[in-house]
Amino acid sequence: MSDLWANLFRTWDLIKAPLRPPVDVVEVLKSLIDTDGAEMALLGVTPELARLGKALVAIDANPHMIGALWIGDSATRKVVLGNWLDLPLPDKGIDAIVGDGCLSAVTSEAQRLRCLEEMARVLRPGGRAGIRLFARPAKTEPLDAIRADALGGRIKALAEIVLRTALSLPVAAPDYGLKMSAVLDAINEMFGDRKALMAAGGWQPDAFAFIDLYKGSDTICCWLNEAVHVAEASHYFADVRLVPSGTYPVADRCPILLLGSPRQ
Repeated sequence: MSDLWANLFRTWDLIKAPLRPPVDVVEVLKSLIDTDGAEMALLGVTPELARLGKALVAIDANPHMIGALWIGDSATRKVVLGNWLDLPLPDKGIDAIVGDGCLSAVTSEAQRLRCLEEMARVLRPGGRAGIRLFARPAKTEPLDAIRADALGGRIKALAEIVLRTALSLPVAAPDYGLKMSAVLDAINEMFGDRKALMAAGGWQPDAFAFIDLYKGSDTICCWLNEAVHVAEASHYFADVRLVPSGTYPVADRCPILLLGSPRQ
């Protein structure tokens, strides 16, 4: 079990968009997928997505996240302790899959491909998946630009600093993996004096609690660009598209990967 995922639930309420999906994302997913009539799977227990669908099963490997974040089982929705690389679902058994950042949360190219393969396996013919990505921009953003925006009061959520920093640090193909401790190190180097950052953003010291969980963590997340995501998904889906996920800050780096026509 990853040390970060085992503890992140403790500071969940401090995490804001773009690391958590705002209402824009939910509305876009509803417009792309017939959620009202769909039997669905959710990769993870993201509360904002857990009420989609006529029926829904959520799959998460971390009992701490399930215990803290799951909205509760009912007649139409339940949570299962399971692995996205071996989904506890039958072949061609569901209408739709949704997930938020899940292709960044797996740690290698091999795991991403296996996750996509599993999604294709469990979708019925005509089924769709909508996965919000965290995608590197075509041109890497300099860290100085993030620092200037933050100290200039133009960033309203620490989550934006985290995502922009993670998408700006160097990573290597084919995994594009980066330890989250390296993201914290870069943030601390940019903002050696948190008092100035707090003053610019209007944040209190406890707002940094979720970032400080990254300290010394070996947890790896993957930060690849849109073209690689599309190429990988195309191995398992004949219809692969990128759709804007809304107008919230940094939404341009958080498109929905819409997957249809699974290759079965």
